Amino acid sequence: MKTAYGKRLLCMALCLLMLSGGAQAVEQGYTVFHGDRNRARIALTVDDCYDGEHVMEILDLCEAYGVPVTFFVIGSALKLDDREVWIRALDLGCEIGNHTWNHPRLPELNSRDIKKQLRRTQERLDDLLGFPYIMQVMRPPYGTLSEDPHKKSDIWVVEAIEEAGYLHAVRWDVSQTDPDKAVKDVENGSILLYHANPKDVRCLRQLIPELMQTYECVTVSELLDLTPPAYGEHAATGEIE
Repeated sequence: MKTAYGKRLLCMALCLLMLSGGAQAVEQGYTVFHGDRNRARIALTVDDCYDGEHVMEILDLCEAYGVPVTFFVIGSALKLDDREVWIRALDLGCEIGNHTWNHPRLPELNSRDIKKQLRRTQERLDDLLGFPYIMQVMRPPYGTLSEDPHKKSDIWVVEAIEEAGYLHAVRWDVSQTDPDKAVKDVENGSILLYHANPKDVRCLRQLIPELMQTYECVTVSELLDLTPPAYGEHAATGEIE
């Protein structure tokens, strides 16, 4: 009886291990909505970036106020003619993150296609810049990582993202284009969501100087205490290797 009982316990343990193995593959906190609530730092993020002119307007604000922005770019929207836009962004201390190739809902894709979405955007960015810039954070389109609206993420989706080399899937805790309301929503560690369009640019013009009175604006990687993506001297000079 002891032998049969022991075998059953072993079988149950193995089953539990198999079921939990995937859940342990990606560490707790892989999907982030904000940074440290005890530090007066925030990250401004801008998604999509279809229009280089609006990106340049945001970069004008970055330069005027000495603050960085993290741009989550869609690969298919990156135009080779906009190389100077993105070189300028990096020169100003901004960060570039991955927002997939064409903005699909990731839970509707399989693991291979999720990785392909991220890989194609990385390849397009490297081609555009003329040198490798390894993105290390990504933002899921629509902020969606699960088909279930009550779940933060499906484990196989975040596993695919991690296997593609990304340190975090980044969502947000503030999405407000009224600058007066946005200021009230922000707290320590907030990640703010914007897009490169006229309405959001107008909001940022008022919002950035107001935020600077209370918070330090940093990139997403800095907010999460990650080493910033490598940006070599040849990149800073705009030379193509």
